[in-house]
Amino acid sequence: MTLFLLVLCAHLIGDFLLQNDHLVAAKNAGRIWAHLKHGLLITGLTWLAVHCYGLKAAFFYAVLVGLAHVLLDSAKSWLERGKAAGTKLFLFLLDQGLHLLALLAFSPLLPADVPDPKVIAFYQRLRPAVPVFATATPASLAVLPLEKILWVAVTYLAAVFGGAVLTNRILAWLTEDAQEEKTRRLSSAIGIMERLILITLVAVDAISAVGFVLAAKSLARYQELNKRDFAEYYLVGTLTSFCLSLFAGLWLKTIL
Repeated sequence: MTLFLLVLCAHLIGDFLLQNDHLVAAKNAGRIWAHLKHGLLITGLTWLAVHCYGLKAAFFYAVLVGLAHVLLDSAKSWLERGKAAGTKLFLFLLDQGLHLLALLAFSPLLPADVPDPKVIAFYQRLRPAVPVFATATPASLAVLPLEKILWVAVTYLAAVFGGAVLTNRILAWLTEDAQEEKTRRLSSAIGIMERLILITLVAVDAISAVGFVLAAKSLARYQELNKRDFAEYYLVGTLTSFCLSLFAGLWLKTIL
C-alpha cells in the first residue's frame, strides 16, 4: 500500500498542483508538445516517488505510467472537443479512474514493499547523521507511520487541489455559466483555502468552527447574493466544496 500511495501522491501533484492553466489549454487544443511535457513531468515525479525501492524497476514503472498518462490525456482531450459540460465532467472522472488503474496495473514491476539497501546507503552517506528511510518505526517514537502520513497527503491533495478542478467542472455543468478568467482564478484560490481550512477543522473535531468559515465567505459576497443567477452559482460551488471537505475530514479522522 505504501508504494501505491507514493505514486498516487506523485500523480496528484503532477496533475493538480504543478499543471498550470497554460499547459491545460495547450493540451485541450491538441498540442502534442503539451501532452509530452506533462507526461515527462508525471514520469519524473513517479520515479522520484519510488526510486528508493530500486532504481531500475522504478525507471521502467515510471516510463510506463508516463506513457499511459499521455495516451489517456490525449484521448480525453480529443473526446472533449465540442462536447457539453456534463460530458466533460464524465470524461474527467473516467480519465482519473483510468489513471488510477494504470498505477495499479503496472505495480507488479515494482519490488516488494522494502527499500533498496543500496539506495538507502547512498543517502545515508550524504547525511550519515539523519536516517533517510526506516522500514519500521520504533514504537518508542511518537510519530505517525509513513503510510498514515501518505494517506494524509493524498487526502489533502485530492480534496483541496483536485477538488478545485472537480468543483469547476460541476459548476460548468449545472450552471452553464462561463466565468471570466480573473474571476475563475480568484474563486478557485478561495475554494482551495476554504477546503484546506474545512478539512482540518473536521479532522480535529472542530465542527462548530465550520459555520464561521462559511459565514465569513457569505458576508464577502452579501450584495451579490441578491442576484439569483449568482446565488445559485455560489450555492453550487460552496456546497460542492463543503461536501468534499466534509468527506475528506471524516476520512482523516478514521485513519488517524
